[in-house]
Amino acid sequence: MADEPTTQPAVEIERPKPNYPLMIIGGFVFLCLIGAIVLSARADAWSIIVLVLFGLAGVIAYLYFGSVKPPLGLQHRLEWQPAMTEVQKQSLALEVEGIAASLELDPWQTTELFSAYVVAEDLALRRIQQEHSAPMIRHLQVGGAPFDALIIEHDELICVEVSFLVKPDLRQEKVDSMLRKMGTVKRFLLSQRLDVSIRLMLVVVTQLTPEEVDELKSRLTGKRFPDSPVNIDIHFFDFEELQRTYVSSES
Repeated sequence: MADEPTTQPAVEIERPKPNYPLMIIGGFVFLCLIGAIVLSARADAWSIIVLVLFGLAGVIAYLYFGSVKPPLGLQHRLEWQPAMTEVQKQSLALEVEGIAASLELDPWQTTELFSAYVVAEDLALRRIQQEHSAPMIRHLQVGGAPFDALIIEHDELICVEVSFLVKPDLRQEKVDSMLRKMGTVKRFLLSQRLDVSIRLMLVVVTQLTPEEVDELKSRLTGKRFPDSPVNIDIHFFDFEELQRTYVSSES
């Protein structure tokens, strides 16, 4: 049986920076102690008292600067796992089957749809990643709920789901699945005592006319997500435009 993937921290954004104030204060305290030891051999009581006072002041400053360090960001506290290969395959198959049903295609005609969907997802996530300065990690699961990507900000977790539509409607099964997963993630964060905000970002890639896109936007309103446990952002991208931006060699 294959080994289960180990839970690991999301990302390491940067190496810890040297805390120069603490280093300087620590060095000062060390010199005071050395001076006190040397002067104690000479029985210079007043000098020893002065150095001890300086040393105590240094210790207090050291403790103060150590206590005001900023708390670790979410990227250093959140635990995640890579989405299982079978889960990714099943998710892709469901999306392609939904597109094929919309186009009334037979199963043997879906080969090109698989490739088109993978390309659409990749290009859409590239665009989203450019719009956020925070790290994005693709195909992860948090609390057992898999997502196409996660954007991990300092105090907010954004769960990204991509959908490729060729008809101006989003399958209800997709909506229900997203809301269930967001509920799972919210409960997981509470169980881990991570007091951070959480948001669902729905990225919709379309091959529709402008009129159909307007119709789709009118349908994907708050009424479509009445029981959402989190706030939802929806981004719309045209598939052909994404290809012109990231793939086409034409200027």
